[in-house]
Amino acid sequence: MTLALTAVAAAVRGATFRAADYGIAPGRAFRAEDVARLVADARRAEGPKTIVFGPGVYDVGPGQCQRRTWFLSNHDQQNPRQVFLPLEGMRDLRVEARGATLNLRGRIIAAGVWDSARVTLEGLTVDYEVPPLTQVTFTAVAPEARTVTFALPPGARPSFEGTRLFFEGPDFRESPGMGILFEADGRIAYRTADVGFDLGQVSRNADGTFTAAACAHRAFRPGQRMALRSWGRTAPGIVLSDSRDVTIRDVTIHYADGMGVLGQNTEGIALERVRVTPNRAKGRLFSTQADATHFSGCSGLIRCEAGEFAGMMDDAINIHGTYLRLERRVDDRTLACAYAHGQSYGMAWGAAGEAVAFVRARTMERVAGADNVLERVAPLDAETVRAGAKRLLLTFRDPLPPEIDPAREPLGAENLTRTPRVDFIGNRVADNRARGALFSTPRAVRCLNNLFDHTSGSAILLCGDCNGWYESGACADVLIQGNVFVNALTSPYQFTEAVISVCPEIPDLAAQRRRFHSGIRIVGNTFVAFDAPLVFAKSVAGLTIAGNRLVRSTDYAPYHRNTDWLTLRACDDVRAEPPTEAP
Repeated sequence: MTLALTAVAAAVRGATFRAADYGIAPGRAFRAEDVARLVADARRAEGPKTIVFGPGVYDVGPGQCQRRTWFLSNHDQQNPRQVFLPLEGMRDLRVEARGATLNLRGRIIAAGVWDSARVTLEGLTVDYEVPPLTQVTFTAVAPEARTVTFALPPGARPSFEGTRLFFEGPDFRESPGMGILFEADGRIAYRTADVGFDLGQVSRNADGTFTAAACAHRAFRPGQRMALRSWGRTAPGIVLSDSRDVTIRDVTIHYADGMGVLGQNTEGIALERVRVTPNRAKGRLFSTQADATHFSGCSGLIRCEAGEFAGMMDDAINIHGTYLRLERRVDDRTLACAYAHGQSYGMAWGAAGEAVAFVRARTMERVAGADNVLERVAPLDAETVRAGAKRLLLTFRDPLPPEIDPAREPLGAENLTRTPRVDFIGNRVADNRARGALFSTPRAVRCLNNLFDHTSGSAILLCGDCNGWYESGACADVLIQGNVFVNALTSPYQFTEAVISVCPEIPDLAAQRRRFHSGIRIVGNTFVAFDAPLVFAKSVAGLTIAGNRLVRSTDYAPYHRNTDWLTLRACDDVRAEPPTEAP
């Protein structure tokens, strides 16, 4: 039977589409056209359907990918993008890939779920053959001479321009100037944060190692490893956009050149036993270029349960909306607005019937009595909103108060409808740069029974920002309970004021009269801490801290500028009990 007839027969039989029937199999050369036919046949099938990838390693390069112009939140907007499995316009689809590994040869999105409903991805493993992060191992350090000698991992492709060392891959050539320093046991080195590493004066040694001049750092020692990174965010592992009821189950992502899982404008997301972790079999200590998981403008329930997130170059989970910066009041019902950050634009920000609030950028106060309902959203600088619009025209159902005018003061607009509830339960977060979990949503957040093990910054951050990243919004119902925090804050990063840091960016806190966050409960947790600061809270109305336990750690020396277990700034209605210290 020919492949074409086999595919037709599969569609007639009902609902199972086997990738092997389309020539897509481990060890076999297949084409992007084969993947496109598989996806198209599944889309046409009525009722529930399943796409099955058999076990084994699938080599995926540009020749196996579709090209898509997708604008992605918190990523570099480099279009078109290479996508292996674009699942667009799907209904009632399950992708079974237990034992299947995608070996990506280039900056490739493994799978994208767009404009779809009731889609499940399960069992897939994603990795890069040659990741744009390069991990070097220090073999010798000469502090007085300020030189470092290092070895490259198998598969690395070094090249030189004069004395400057570059690393090459299928679609990149990088000479990073910074990295994250790991100890031999996989922990990020104490008090190092982002470490400069100059590849401008490098020589190759006869034994195959390399020596960098003018590069040594006080913390460098032989046996350490450094993940050298370029900071680009080009290709998340899995993208969910403008969809509903999506489940990712038993999926492992060893590397993605951006976020591991990115969700935007999607209602109802479940992550079950998702792992974003280094490929230890290859000796790697790093996983993703940025966050393990990241969700922007989503709604419904985001449930992340029994996952493992380690070695990523940013947070385990970050959930937020996007403030639009008001540019001009056109009339009493119309505002010209803009996406204000260069990595977030070209996405559907809102739709007719959705609720909008306004915030004063200097004080981060919600403008009382100004909430309104969208009647229309139109692009001002692109054919459609999703075609790369940076500026939007918002038309509202009701007249706007006179104070909603950016000519008077800087203001931001927040979509209140596209805000999710969050369950972050039973996960492990370990050995990552920056912070653990970030929550910015007014709906209920339950952060329960997680292990935060050596997050190098704060374990939990509640932020909010209408001045830099423009990530909304204010939390109003947060329960942090039953978690164990082990040796957080080993390195200073942004917003790392304590193990749990409630730290919205408020340029004029003294002028603020209405607090930003509210309804935060930190109860029944265990802090294993080598330093003093456990909780930092700024601009909170309604904070409860009770029933927590402290175990003193001697693994590191205290260094933090905050020397009290609790620091409060501009907080009201606080009930705080010191943790019970274990003998």
